[in-house]
Amino acid sequence: MRYIDVHAHLNDSRYGGDIAPIKERMKGAHVERVINSGFDYASSEYALKLSQENEGMYFCPGVHPDNAKTFSPEIYDKFKIFGSDPKCVAIGEIGFDFHWLASTEEEQERAFEKQMELADELGLPFVVHSRDATKKTVDFLQDRKSLINHGFLMHCYSDSAETAQIYLGLGAYFSFGGVITFKNAKKEEIIRSIPIDRVLSETDSPYLSPDPFRGTINEPTRIPLIVAKLASVYGKSVEETAEIINDNADRLFFKLCN
Repeated sequence: MRYIDVHAHLNDSRYGGDIAPIKERMKGAHVERVINSGFDYASSEYALKLSQENEGMYFCPGVHPDNAKTFSPEIYDKFKIFGSDPKCVAIGEIGFDFHWLASTEEEQERAFEKQMELADELGLPFVVHSRDATKKTVDFLQDRKSLINHGFLMHCYSDSAETAQIYLGLGAYFSFGGVITFKNAKKEEIIRSIPIDRVLSETDSPYLSPDPFRGTINEPTRIPLIVAKLASVYGKSVEETAEIINDNADRLFFKLCN
């Protein structure tokens, strides 16, 4: 049995720069691979460092929509260099977040589009964050289909089954995290609407710990709880579901296989 966490933030300051205990627990939980996503320049640089220092760790440089105001041509050029690293598997997380509006809509549009262009230039997929922005995200991606040539991930997917079909038509994969284990989540219908060969597992650590750890700092060791929930929804064994998810990750994030 082997698991993968396709979206985590072990580059987050909440871990205090010491992930050695988490790495040990990951071994016991059979979580063999983790992709750390950047949310600004510094976190992307640190994600690169973690991938260089740790077997089984990969990274995606990106500027989160909350930090879109910080995106610049200089960061674009730096991320282009990061993209040549063998352990850089995608660009992200990028997208829209209209919950806090920490960056303006115009700033988010600019950062999203430029990072989509970068992903296409590098021949990589990209990772999408969408919060309180469903219509904007759908329209934005549909209007830029020419930049979607290597697939993309809708991370921590929380929209409807109907919207999922639109994203599927654009080439999306979907990752699910701890929220699907919450008693009141009621995500089963949405999950079942997505073919299992487009489904991935994530923790979004340090956020969104699954039950029974809800409310605590999350970590990749909890991926087995999420995969077990996905297995029950699809009516498959945990072992088969874990292998399907690994295959899906290898297909979308093809540099994992190199």
